Amino acid sequence: MQLVTKLKMKRSWQFAAAATFSIVLAACSSSTSSETAAPAETAAAAADAAPDALATAWADDWATLGITNPGITPTDKGITTVDTAKYKKDGPYTIAFASQGPTNSWATIYDEALKGEATKLGVTISYAGAMGKEDKQVADINDLLAKKPDALIVTPMGPSVKAPIERAAAMGIPVIICTGVVDSTAPIATVDRDNRLNGALSAEWIAEKIGKKGNIVMLSGIAGVPTAETRKTAAEEVFAKYPDIKILDSQYANWSPTDGKKVAEQMITKFGSKIQAVWSDSGIQDIGVIQAFLAAKLPIPPMTGEPVNAFLKLAKANNVEFAAIGYPPSHSAFCLDAAVAALKGEPVTSFVNVAVPLFTNMDIDKWVQPACSDDLWLPADGIPADVLKKLKLC
Repeated sequence: MQLVTKLKMKRSWQFAAAATFSIVLAACSSSTSSETAAPAETAAAAADAAPDALATAWADDWATLGITNPGITPTDKGITTVDTAKYKKDGPYTIAFASQGPTNSWATIYDEALKGEATKLGVTISYAGAMGKEDKQVADINDLLAKKPDALIVTPMGPSVKAPIERAAAMGIPVIICTGVVDSTAPIATVDRDNRLNGALSAEWIAEKIGKKGNIVMLSGIAGVPTAETRKTAAEEVFAKYPDIKILDSQYANWSPTDGKKVAEQMITKFGSKIQAVWSDSGIQDIGVIQAFLAAKLPIPPMTGEPVNAFLKLAKANNVEFAAIGYPPSHSAFCLDAAVAALKGEPVTSFVNVAVPLFTNMDIDKWVQPACSDDLWLPADGIPADVLKKLKLC
């Protein structure tokens, strides 16, 4: 399959939600997905389409949630087409993957999706999971480079990974950033959702929900991790536009339901019913947030999150108002496709914006999957059937 078949990233995850349930069932019973069914094109065509995909997301995603851009300047990624002729070599390939590590359900599926893609492509993966630790990842990358891989894929846990990434590039190893950012020109490509857009969308939905005034709290993922920090900064940029919105507290919850509950309990103890909305960058910690409000016997305020099945089940059972802004873990497979394309000397795009699902509690019945695992991330059409089965997701 040519690179564009996966990297063009159709915005099919923002389809009419009535089609979602049938796609999930198809994913649970078949390896066919919307990506694998796409017509073959050239990698250069994918590169041309990528800037439009990011611009389109910034133009259209607000309306999908029933809100408008409050004046946030769209992200300029300076997207270019990268000539990878100098990396061209014959396979089979060994590609190093410095991952976050299976710290939660999202990260577990993320790792397995890339490994599944590697099996399909006949690629050997040299894997290291940082377990969310920046210092461990620096050591991991150095260990991986000692094995002289053909390419390196990194899910950065913090700015310290810049040095080993630049060392890899100096060794002539193409580097792909898979989810997150690094302040370096060394990587040849990044495959990710624009997390600045996600943070801004979720914040504006909260602002609109409370009439642009009131008291809110904020829960972010892992401190220092680019995904969490970018979303948080973007959300704060939005809230700064509304002087009548007061951020009572802002804490990190480590993309953990347990930590999410602990943080929410602390906030409830301090502020109680004064909390009118919860901005959260993840559905994982929202599980704990809902549990904390239930235990405190307080009304559950509107919140933002992601479409992980456990959160959706709890939200439905307790009539929680929410906006879900997706971040499909299966996009890790696209990162491997980019690395393989580079090793084949095919042009790649410097930034590929991943399409995501966007919906609110009004459409929950079209997304929640009562018969599937709490750990399932929606939509499931991008998760290989063997991964669904292996992880007992559906």
